[in-house]
Amino acid sequence: MDTLQSLDNVPQAHDSVAAWFDPLLSERLEQAGFGTLGQLVQRINDTGTTWWYPVRGIGVTRAERLVQWLHEQQESTGMQVDLGNLQAHRRRPVRHAPARPAASPPWFSAP
Repeated sequence: MDTLQSLDNVPQAHDSVAAWFDPLLSERLEQAGFGTLGQLVQRINDTGTTWWYPVRGIGVTRAERLVQWLHEQQESTGMQVDLGNLQAHRRRPVRHAPARPAASPPWFSAP
């Protein structure tokens, strides 16, 4: 996925999801009520593994990757993503990928 932010920018909690994710995914997130990265992290932390159910067209794999990317951006967003809450409800643990630059989450292309 090509992000709309330059490599010099880092994600902030108040940023629109449209600033970081492809148009289709960001539209679906916004339709589900998650218009900012902060709202998305709050939903993930409050709900756990089922956070993505109201988002049309997103599945387990994309949801896990999105959570992992948000987890990797905790320093810049100032919002902790509670992976423990997610793992407590899973049959298999969330894979921890090596840290990636904020501007390159390549897995958020349109289905």
